[in-house]
Amino acid sequence: TAPDLKAPYRKMGAILKRLDRDIVFNLCQYGMGKVWEWGCEVGGNCWRTTGDLGLAGGRLSKGIYKVGLFNATLSAYARPGCWNDPDYILIGYIGEARKQGEGHPTPLTPNEQYTHMSMWCLMAAPLIFSGDMTKLDDFTLNILCNAEVIAVDQDPLGRQARIVRRTDEELVLAKPLSDGSIAVGLFNLNEIKREIRVSWRELRIEGPRAVRDLWRQKDIGTRKDSFSAFVGRHGVVLVKLRPVK
Repeated sequence: TAPDLKAPYRKMGAILKRLDRDIVFNLCQYGMGKVWEWGCEVGGNCWRTTGDLGLAGGRLSKGIYKVGLFNATLSAYARPGCWNDPDYILIGYIGEARKQGEGHPTPLTPNEQYTHMSMWCLMAAPLIFSGDMTKLDDFTLNILCNAEVIAVDQDPLGRQARIVRRTDEELVLAKPLSDGSIAVGLFNLNEIKREIRVSWRELRIEGPRAVRDLWRQKDIGTRKDSFSAFVGRHGVVLVKLRPVK
């Protein structure tokens, strides 16, 4: 029951509040009892919303979509100091905690790795890398260390992106930012390249917007009332739309 699930975390939360130090209290109980509804109440700063990412749905890419798409539905429960946690960032060279020996390269395609990081940042998720730090290549570092993408995750407004549109073929997430801009992710869930378009009406914004591609760190012009892009298989286009004065 909910009271039983809350009890140990409420006790731990009370203990942590008495400590004279900064600490993050993560409730790792895999979403049981709808923890997003009461995690903040018991002193939690973030809480796992599902089972382990690497095991959800079998193949890792299926896990990312299963976990990410569910976590995206919980935007109403996220706010500064209280965050939904969809699990670690599993890119680069990874392994299984329960297995000894060498790890292995992530089975995710490059597109899926960009999707993984983009989705987590739009959802204001804790960014915890779970991989071999001694085997970081330039590609993995580029994904983990893009300051403009990380800034979306850590924007001080503290809002999780809402689902603008979701179908079997695509997902559009939009995250308002503290400077009046909005970060938008166009995700292709399909097996082939496709064009994805989102209108200002869907995004609840007005007026011309300067568009910046956050992964390429490149301005790509101004749009009047909509934005569209071709997105590769299981890929993403992540942009920031800034009001033009």
